[in-house]
Amino acid sequence: MELSVGAYCNSRVFYCTSGLTSACNEKSFTLRNASAMGPSLNSDSTVLSIRSEFREGRFLRQSKSDPYRTDIRSSSEIGPSLNSDFTVFGIRSDFREGRFLRQSESDLYANDIRRSSENDFRVPDFQHPYPKARLNPLAAQCHDISNDWIVSLGIDKELGPSMWQSCMAAKFSKLIGYIYDDIEHKDFLWLCKILTLFFAFDSKMDDGELADRIDFSCDVILDMNLIILWNDPDNERLLEGLKSILDTLMETEASRKRAQLHTIHADLVHARNKSKTLLDVNFGAFMSGFRELWLDYIEDLPVECISRQAEIFQQYTGGFFSEQIARMKGTNISLSDCIRVRRLTGGVMPFLVFSDRMIEHKRRKSPISHLPDSLFYGEDMQNMLAACTDIIGWHNDIFGFQKELLNNDHKNTLVYIVFHEYNCQSYTQAGELVLELLQDRIVEMELAYERLRSAATPEFHPAIDLFIKTCRDWIPGTHEYHITSSRYVVSNSSFSDTGKSKKLEHIIKRQ
Repeated sequence: MELSVGAYCNSRVFYCTSGLTSACNEKSFTLRNASAMGPSLNSDSTVLSIRSEFREGRFLRQSKSDPYRTDIRSSSEIGPSLNSDFTVFGIRSDFREGRFLRQSESDLYANDIRRSSENDFRVPDFQHPYPKARLNPLAAQCHDISNDWIVSLGIDKELGPSMWQSCMAAKFSKLIGYIYDDIEHKDFLWLCKILTLFFAFDSKMDDGELADRIDFSCDVILDMNLIILWNDPDNERLLEGLKSILDTLMETEASRKRAQLHTIHADLVHARNKSKTLLDVNFGAFMSGFRELWLDYIEDLPVECISRQAEIFQQYTGGFFSEQIARMKGTNISLSDCIRVRRLTGGVMPFLVFSDRMIEHKRRKSPISHLPDSLFYGEDMQNMLAACTDIIGWHNDIFGFQKELLNNDHKNTLVYIVFHEYNCQSYTQAGELVLELLQDRIVEMELAYERLRSAATPEFHPAIDLFIKTCRDWIPGTHEYHITSSRYVVSNSSFSDTGKSKKLEHIIKRQ
């Protein structure tokens, strides 16, 4: 089933405004009427389930010029603007008090009380307003090329036979194939290579002794920062980001000792003096691959576009290590912290920002301009990208939860944290709640796009449209990959002490 964005938004408003409130312990969860929802945004929030303008029906008719766009009223009617420091609107105080949700599908088996919750997870149905993803024929060809490239770097040996076989079976290039259709072969292959590299790195970090992973991750983090700084070693934003990462590394003894052994400062002197090239620096297998891809990426891009992507990769490394340290310390991460860190470590943002390179290549054939920093770093653009990143990350947490649960690595997922923070009766109910939030983020992403486009001059509309197309395509593309990939489909995709189970591909309503 496919819905237009306008119909989709209207359905979100319906869910939001129907029903009466029931307490959590009554096992019936409904959203209160909009007039009883309580105060509007507050600065302590980091995710707002549904905005006031959505509850009041301020999404208007579907635009004839764009089947996915939604016409909205003037900014004066929209309500409070987003805070770019948060970019996600938090769960409201009345939601925290247990007055949150329309009738939950998990009430069908509400007798599975909370004490049995850890044996109960069913993947919720997910519907989105975009066309069903179709596989790009380039995926099969680039899968083999990407794997051969990984082997040439020696990464397969670092992973070991079993883990490498698992990575090959997951066919990561299919994810790129489900997302990107209108793209040059060279760009498609680049995306396949870096995605395979990211997933291989993630697989290695999920395996092995913690002490070994700290040493390995420290080297990777500092090596990646050296690579992205090499051609612009005096970039103030990147140097400030590096300082923050080094401060984080100094917080624990193991990472502090490893960081002190690294030669990043001496190597940056060589970069400034141009006394040697980046190719002269010795890296391990993973960062040798990243160096190759980075040098290819920056070959024909404007400086401001290179700087954007460098900053995104730097934020990824910083967020990744912060998450790792929290795991090592056994820190109980809050929902707001989980969302913020998940946005950094999900690895989605570099692929969204890759749109800059696609724009550069399209400039050779058609009139299209790069977005200036004033627009790219503006509130609406950042909110649009953050919303898409959240959607993909939360979708991953829902559809990967069974795998994480089986591996006992589920305690940093959004499903697990929502389950505990909001006293859900089961993991299933927590998954349904995360899905509610995810669907609201789709509406928020579309709203941010409308604001961005209406504020920009027509010169930049093609670039904005390409960015939103990438964001939109990631949603059905990720969904299709998650329900078909061996990385996420497990033999028993729903866990229940009642013994009932369904295969994952039969649980999802196919669009």
